[in-house]
Amino acid sequence: MVQRIDEMLVGVDAIALDVVDRDHVAGTYFLVHALRPSPLVGYANYVVDCRTPQRIAILNSVMPSGRLEPEQPFVQPPRRSGRTDLTNLVFEPVHTMDGTAMVAQFSCEASGAPGRAAQIAAELAARGSPPDSRSLYCRMQPDAGQAERRVEVRYSVAENAVAVNGQWLSSGFVAGDEVVFGTGAQWRVDTRKRQARLLRDNGRQLFKGECDTRP
Repeated sequence: MVQRIDEMLVGVDAIALDVVDRDHVAGTYFLVHALRPSPLVGYANYVVDCRTPQRIAILNSVMPSGRLEPEQPFVQPPRRSGRTDLTNLVFEPVHTMDGTAMVAQFSCEASGAPGRAAQIAAELAARGSPPDSRSLYCRMQPDAGQAERRVEVRYSVAENAVAVNGQWLSSGFVAGDEVVFGTGAQWRVDTRKRQARLLRDNGRQLFKGECDTRP
């Protein structure tokens, strides 16, 4: 598992990684619901161009574009077979919130160091982020009546992506100086004032905590 997005886990079949040439790696990534691990939500066969910036081409998939579409019914795509022909592939940029950025990074790193595949996956799941990512550590009360605790809020302006304690959130976005996430009651983290507020949809403040750049 290389990433968690909401309740969806993104994983890569490390055994199936295949070095096509010095710049390209083929593999299979899959989606698993964290609370219902069986059956798989789906998976896709792909080729990654490991040159900077990394790009990905989807060979076949249960998802229309090989992206994160968890509502699609699971139909197993054909496995890769034979030599991969790169000439007709369409490579696209990778992104954090569809899972392809972590898939590409894992594929390129693990194919060169297969003995470290598990360690690389664990590091990506815990700390994998876009290059411009920053973190604030905020005092929050995730659930009403529960004790306050310190939470890492990681965000990327370039990808407009937000992760809380390593879990990327589809509800998250960056708006100016604010990092916003949550449904119903919404967290708004002011990166300039270093404050986190929990607000109802009517604007009523439910909680306010301080943030710091230090873990």
